Amino acid sequence: MFTAAIPRDLCEACMCKGFGSSLIGPTMQWYTNLTNNSISSFAQLTDIFVEHFASNRKLEKHSDDLYRIKQKKGERLRDYVGRFNREKVTIPSCNIDIAITAFRKGLLSDSNFYKELTKYPCRTMEDVLAKAWALIKWEEDEVNRSYARTEVNGRNSRKDDRAELY
Repeated sequence: MFTAAIPRDLCEACMCKGFGSSLIGPTMQWYTNLTNNSISSFAQLTDIFVEHFASNRKLEKHSDDLYRIKQKKGERLRDYVGRFNREKVTIPSCNIDIAITAFRKGLLSDSNFYKELTKYPCRTMEDVLAKAWALIKWEEDEVNRSYARTEVNGRNSRKDDRAELY
């Protein structure tokens, strides 16, 4: 590969031409549709590009965005905690006080866990999650025990049915 010095008077033109090689999809289409000689400098090209594609930029998330996460009716606490945490970790410099309040306010307002966190507020997110995981384990244990009882009752009734047949 050969290297060659670019004369100063052609440097701007080379940067404008080279800019297109970094583009794909709609941005490349926009670039190729620019009219000839409509750009006079690389700075102008970048300004027009940013102005045109600024809406495609990902917006930085803030701690207040956590208030939008709500537990849905019938949603298990485990699923709500998972959704909340997935969103929380995407927020740089997340304010813990806001996260704690948003988590509590996102819970179903008639749930016992919401009432407990309102009566006995937590100071850290770790405390909130520790209480949540304790409740999740209890809820899942209740479901498993209920399922086991149903299964045992189902077997007992089948045995009784068979006994009546003979």
